[in-house]
Amino acid sequence: MAKDIAASVKQRLLNVSRERKEDFNFVLRQYILQRLMYRLGVSAFADDFLLKGGLLFWVWNENFHRPTQDMDLLGFGSDDIALLKDKFLNVIQIESEDGLVFDPQKLEATDIKEDAKYQGVRITGRATLVKADIPYQIDIGFGDAVVAVESTTEIPLFLDDLPAPKLKVYPVESVIAEKFHAMVVLGQLNSRMKDFFDIVTLAEMMPLESKALQSAIQATFERRDTEITGDQLTVFSDAFMLSADKEKQWRAFVSKNRLDGTASFSDTVNKIQLLLEPLYQQVVANIVDERQWSSETWSWS
Repeated sequence: MAKDIAASVKQRLLNVSRERKEDFNFVLRQYILQRLMYRLGVSAFADDFLLKGGLLFWVWNENFHRPTQDMDLLGFGSDDIALLKDKFLNVIQIESEDGLVFDPQKLEATDIKEDAKYQGVRITGRATLVKADIPYQIDIGFGDAVVAVESTTEIPLFLDDLPAPKLKVYPVESVIAEKFHAMVVLGQLNSRMKDFFDIVTLAEMMPLESKALQSAIQATFERRDTEITGDQLTVFSDAFMLSADKEKQWRAFVSKNRLDGTASFSDTVNKIQLLLEPLYQQVVANIVDERQWSSETWSWS
């Protein structure tokens, strides 16, 4: 019976890859993450984490997502590696008729060392679907400043007849604020092109309120010990927006992610400036207002 389910699931995912014109291995990895989210959502540890990162684009709009190969979570409570490993050992052993077999012997937990300022733990492991052996990765961060946490959200699936994951997700305002913070701090050294793409994409497809976004910007900068000043931001300077090097980095990102029709780097940054600079300056001046964002006019009103 289990073998029949697995074979059926694999064939259906192959059909999904053809319909979506996505690489089959990419679809398999996304499916693993979707089923991991389901198991986490029905586990005793669901309230210990918020979903964040690239998978949020799938949550907010399943027809428009930025490809991602792993799952990002914000963790609450202890960041003890052994404890987190034990939690996810429990998670992967939750049964579901989705054809997957998670190997508890291959689950590992390690420190994330890329950025010593912010602690984190990486969970890695492998799962099988018929004879396909697929890796997965979960990055768990701690300590981010989050405002206005949403209630539990149902996450869409490739195979919608399976039980859907239900998790709390990172607020869109905090996603934008963190990416904006990186732009401000890194300035001319910034090579994180996906952040520019992500902010414009979110402003195009999500309802945004000025008060909530201002609060998220202020909380993020304070949490990361960054002074908010009225000085001109490098990210919005002509030298940055019109940089040939930045345009080259941008075009490489666009090509790699098959984002045909994407605007130039300078036009993209200009859109971000219209979205965020007025709010940033209001935070500087301690002014709070309540306006709605219009993606049609690309303005606050």
